[in-house]
Amino acid sequence: MQKVFLLFTFFWLFSGIVQAQYVNTDSLVIWPGISDPITINQVKVIKIQFKENNPTFFEQFLLPGSGGNVISRFGPRSGRMHYGTDIKMNLGDTILAVKDGTVNRASYYYGFGNLVVIQHEKNLETYYAHLSKFLVKKGEWVKKGNPIGLAGSTGRARGNHLHFEIRESGKPFDSEMVFDFEKRQIRNDAKKEETLAQLHKILKPKGYSTNVAVPEYYKVRLGDSLWVISRRYKMSINSICRLNNISENSVLQIGQPLKMY
Repeated sequence: MQKVFLLFTFFWLFSGIVQAQYVNTDSLVIWPGISDPITINQVKVIKIQFKENNPTFFEQFLLPGSGGNVISRFGPRSGRMHYGTDIKMNLGDTILAVKDGTVNRASYYYGFGNLVVIQHEKNLETYYAHLSKFLVKKGEWVKKGNPIGLAGSTGRARGNHLHFEIRESGKPFDSEMVFDFEKRQIRNDAKKEETLAQLHKILKPKGYSTNVAVPEYYKVRLGDSLWVISRRYKMSINSICRLNNISENSVLQIGQPLKMY
């Protein structure tokens, strides 16, 4: 009787151990580079680690300085297009490279004053204008976060500030598509895209914090003019004219559809 009891106990313990180690094979996944199947939870951990170690293109960017108060935004201003974002700075504040790249320019340039231009990968350039002092030279390679100049008011500037531009294939884009200067972070939408053109296409029809949503076609309303429409949607008059094969002197008709992108 004692032997039967011991045998029963052995089988009961053994079955408990086997049950505790049971893994549902339906939840196992073959993952590249790993010889044995892994669980769904392990896959989630791998994906999180991969994302942390491989940030998207715009996730890698850094704000150009400590200032965060935007005093003039991208868009039409005083009858012409303002292609940058003006950020309030104190005289001598350090300006930083937003991404690794090569200094294409470090010199005085007309209304920009002392201007640094950095060439980055993916045919992207960043402009840093109105500097009081250069900290880099043309041809120099800079890392993200390296000091490149000191803020000032050289050139055509009212007060100390940084005029910051971001261009792709020579075309200027609104830097606030990428940067939330007030919160001092990269926008979530920017983290999902790899080019400014793609980001612009996504944000234009739905708008974002500093823009109203832009319809593909806009119907002209009473009181509209090319200047009014260009200011509302942060577009140059030339862009609207080019898209609609009209001139700056064209008379708009109420109800006339205008292609916006």
